[in-house]
Order: sequence, then structure tokens, then C-alpha cells
Amino acid sequence: MKNWIIYILAFLPFLSFGQSLELSVSKNPVAVGEEFRIDFTLDGEGTGFNPPTLNGLRKISGPNQSSSSSMQIINGKISRSQSTTYSYYVTALNEGELKIGEASITSNGKLIRSKAGTMNVTKANSNTKSSTSYNIAENVYISATVNKRNIYQGEQIVVSYKLYSKINLADINISTIPELNGFWKEDVETKSTPKLEVIDGVRHNVWEISRFILTPQKSGKLNIDPMEINVTVQVKKQRNRRDPFGDPFGMFGSYQNIKEKIQSKNITVNVKDLPDGAPENFNGAVGQFEIKSSVDKTTADANEAINYKLTLSGNGNIKLIDNIPIDFPSNFEAYDPQKKDKTFSTKSGIAGSVEFDHLLIPRYKGEYTIEGVGFSYFNTKTKTYKSLKTQDITIYVLKGKNNENSYLSSEELQNNNNSQVFSTIKADTKLERFDNSPFNKWLFIILVSIPILAVIAYFVYLYFEEKNNRNPVLRKYRKSLVFAQKRLKKAQKHLENDEKEQFFEEIEKSLWNYFSNKFNVYIADLSKDTINDYFNKNGVTETVINNFTSIIEKCEFCRFAPSALETEDMKEVYEKATAVIIEVEQDLKK
Repeated sequence: MKNWIIYILAFLPFLSFGQSLELSVSKNPVAVGEEFRIDFTLDGEGTGFNPPTLNGLRKISGPNQSSSSSMQIINGKISRSQSTTYSYYVTALNEGELKIGEASITSNGKLIRSKAGTMNVTKANSNTKSSTSYNIAENVYISATVNKRNIYQGEQIVVSYKLYSKINLADINISTIPELNGFWKEDVETKSTPKLEVIDGVRHNVWEISRFILTPQKSGKLNIDPMEINVTVQVKKQRNRRDPFGDPFGMFGSYQNIKEKIQSKNITVNVKDLPDGAPENFNGAVGQFEIKSSVDKTTADANEAINYKLTLSGNGNIKLIDNIPIDFPSNFEAYDPQKKDKTFSTKSGIAGSVEFDHLLIPRYKGEYTIEGVGFSYFNTKTKTYKSLKTQDITIYVLKGKNNENSYLSSEELQNNNNSQVFSTIKADTKLERFDNSPFNKWLFIILVSIPILAVIAYFVYLYFEEKNNRNPVLRKYRKSLVFAQKRLKKAQKHLENDEKEQFFEEIEKSLWNYFSNKFNVYIADLSKDTINDYFNKNGVTETVINNFTSIIEKCEFCRFAPSALETEDMKEVYEKATAVIIEVEQDLKK
């Protein structure tokens, strides 16, 4: 029995002190106004941290909790350890001996206390950075990163600016946006909410302030300028002990805002010239691409419209490609293409597709070939040029409507003898005297003027109609409702087949594309904020705006959780989407 008592007494110190809460400071001594850090470190995890008394100190932030863990293998046995640290960033207010009170925390059901500590505070001197700007600068910084530094001219890079903060910030706003000379810039929408990251055992709030997709337009060493950000920290005011009417006990939480401008570092990118040996049809495309062409019909009547579509897809500087030359048959009337941007941002740059829609009108019957379209680009992966070509498309043009000559081929029309035209005039035509009375004169003038005016009016109409058709913005505006209705019909088919994911995707696209076509906004620039701005400016009511965006949000949710809705609910979504587009049209006409 005595032996057991001896063993228990021997292990009591280890049982009592197996866990501890250790106090440490980053500097000792410190000068008045100089920032330093106080750490309370626990071996393991705990709850209910009770802070110490910090008399004579001004707290900048804290407690900031961080944790770390480690693993050791000794003689084949694995041992793990974990620690939790509670940190304060403070400045000393007065010269002399400074006492830091004890803190406590509960761990494994036991209350663990730290020991109180003392440190020396010296008089502030000229070398002491006592301003609050210094304090902010030590705890807040901007990181500028780029995914590639050695690139070719025309090759995309992604630049990200992130704000890291160990302390709580009251306000953040961008002071200076980099000019980015020598680059074509595409803004990427970023989230406004911060993420929590642990760096060197210290918790940081991290915001992605800006992200740009850059395409260099020239070679050489190009600079990416720094970004400047204004940050505001809210700190407790230092109490004036001589003011009897102040806040002597700190009961009213008097605070002041401290502002500071911080800046990222400059980044240099090395841009190389594209190698020699580019194909003749190379127009500066850099990346990885595919190309294809199609028509909505291969058989048509003369004077009947044909839609020819050329689609370029892939990733790279695709948005900088405005048009691709196409040789259409000479007997085809070809209008300027309408460009449809279906690109989106990725972590490595811009990807997706652009479509060039050409309206073609064949004038004479016959068999015609639209030759394949050639396209070349520089492949950034293989570091070589690559040439692509679409397949030839054969078009069969049949008899025309309301045009006698369209029944003839172009060759037949050219070989047709002019005498055939005049052979219809009869040789025995009799000429009769026209009465020279005033009434008959005016009647003659009116009868002659009517067809002339009609012809003039017709040609004026054709001029403005063709002008409007050549205007892609106006054309998209006029056809926005038609395009939306086509997509809604596709969505209806998915509804009938109970294809939930495809249904919600089509509904969402119908609303996004309707808005894009209506206001000529690129798909990449679309957001709910953009919708609100454009709708408000053009007189769309708040109720209709909310209905429009709520349907989009519902579709976004249901695309990833299609089982959440039944078929009856899908019918309701379809009806609401159809109704809200009509409501927008009605508001725009007011």
C-alpha cells in the first residue's frame, strides 16, 4: 500500500502540469508607442479563453486564435502534438515597468491559468515608429501574383491582387488601379467576402481585391504596376487622464478610425516575340483553338436567306479575334457578320467560343460551293504554328420567288439575247391623240407621280432596313425576344422529357441571353448587379427586376440540385420565366 502511495505522489506533478498556458512577448524591452505581440500558447485545445488585464496597453487587435500541429515517429511509434495560440497586438502607453495579467482557459475539463508577467517600457525616441500607420503596415499587406512570367506576345496571363490582414479592418477601398500599359486587360469578377488562412501559425483574413486576365500587345520586359489600397482600422481611443469629463473607465467604447495607404510590389514579365515561319493567314491568335462551320440549310430558293455560322472555340486571346475572312460565291449577297461572344474566365485565362453569323442571299439558281475557311494560330503548348481548315459546304439554289430572272442560272442570264426582251413589244401598236385639257394634264401628272413616289419610298425603306440589319446591336435588340422564345421552347421539350438539369440550364440561358442581346452586354460581363443597373436605367420596375433575378438564382441552385424540385415546380418556373420576359418588354415600352 505504501508503494502505491509513493507512485501516486511521484506522478502528481506530471498530472497537474501536463498542460500549460505559456505567456510570451515578441519584444522586451519596448519603447512607448512601439507595437509588439503578446502570445498565450496552450499545449492542446481549449475552450472559454479568458483574456488577461492589459493595463497600460492599447490593444490594436486580438485575441487572434491560431493553431499548429506536428507529428513525430520514434522507434516506429507515432506521436502527435498540437498547440493553440491566442495573440494580441498592442502598444505600450507609458514608460516604466509593465505588468501583464494572467489568462485562463479550460482544457480537458480543467481550468488552466498562465502566470503573470512583467516587462520594461522605455522612453520613446526618434527611432521608434509609434504611429498607427506603422502598426497597420505590419499587420496588413497586399500580395500581387502572376501565373506566368515568361510568355509569348499574345499569350494570356492571370494577375491576382490579394489583401492579407491579421487585424480587423473597418473599411477597404482601392486607391489606384494599375494602368497596365502594353497589355489588353479583361476584368474578372471577384468575391467580396474574405477567406480565413493560417500563415505561420497566425490567422489572416484574405480578400481577392482584383483579378485581371492580361494579353501582352508587344514584346520586351513589361511592368505590371503596383495596386494601392486604402484601409481603415478602428481602434480604441487613448484616454486623456487630465480630462475629467472624458470616459475614465472606458465604459462607452470610444473609438477612432486610423487610415493607411498600402501598396503591392511591382511585377516584371518577360514577353518574347512569336517565332518566324507564321502561315499567311495567321492573324495573331495565340492559345489552343478549334474551328468549324455550318449552314442552317443546304437547299434554298433564289433570294431566300441562308444563315452561315463560323464557330471558333478554345482558350487563349479569342476575344481579340474580330473576324475571319471568308470567300463566298460571287452570286451570293453577304452581309456583315454578327459576333456572339460565349467566352468565360478560368484560372488560366479566357476560354469558350465566339460565333460569326453571316446572312447570305443567293440571287440565281445553281450549285455553289462555300470553300472551307482556313485559320492559323500559335500553340503555346507545342510552341509551334498550327493551321486548321473547315470542310467545303455545297449549296443547291432552286427557282426563285417574285423574280423571273432567278429561274435562270447566272450563265443563262448572261447569254440571254436582249432581243428576247424587246420581242414582247408588238409592231402594230396604235398611237392615239391625248386630249390637251388642264384636267387631263393633272390626271396624267398624278398617275405618273404615284408609281415614281412608290418606287422612291420602297428604296428608302430598303436602305434603312439594310442599314438596321447591318447594325448588330440594333439587330440583337430587335431579335432578343425571338431568341429568348426559341430557348424557352427548348426548355419546354426538356420539361416534357423530365430532363431537369437541361431544363434549368436552358431557362437560365434564355434569361441571360435575352438581357445580353437587349442591352448589348457581353456574356462575360453579366452579373446580377449589371442586370439591376441596366433595368433601373431603362425604367424596369423593382418587382420585375426581383422576379427576373430570383428565377436565375433558382435555376443556378436547381442545376446542381435538380432533385430538389418536382415536375409541377418546373412548370411554375417555366411559366414565371415566360411571364417575366413579357413584363420586361412591357416596362421598356413605357
